[in-house]
Amino acid sequence: MIFEQRFRYRFGDIDDAGIAYYPKLLHCFHCTFEDWWSEALGRSYAVLMHDDKLGLPAVRIEAEFFSPIRYGDEPVVHLGVLRIGKSSVEFGFWMTRDGSEKPLCRARVTTAAVHMTTLKAQPLPDEWRQRFAEFKLNESDFPKGR
Repeated sequence: MIFEQRFRYRFGDIDDAGIAYYPKLLHCFHCTFEDWWSEALGRSYAVLMHDDKLGLPAVRIEAEFFSPIRYGDEPVVHLGVLRIGKSSVEFGFWMTRDGSEKPLCRARVTTAAVHMTTLKAQPLPDEWRQRFAEFKLNESDFPKGR
């Protein structure tokens, strides 16, 4: 299963070249990650961090950009889980235009499960390991850009 949501690029998201400012693309992926928690997993990421003391900060990011995103574009953002480790999770994110499977951009984001008080690594709780497995994406299904 893949989580999907639409994201509208607004005036402040665009750089002087008239295309999406690349840090905003990463911000969009993180917004999708937060919404995935609330909408698909049934627990807000804020509650997870503040009450459960579990955080998943990014420890590695690899991004590729294939086609420009412009002011007013409303790409669909996709999220899948590529790998679940003992205390890490690798997420795959990509954007497409309506009716196209070709990605505009994609990113792999590896996160580490940490205790929010100490920021030390901890094993990923079994409850979340099982829920993440529902969104497992085969490497062959992670869209290639070129």
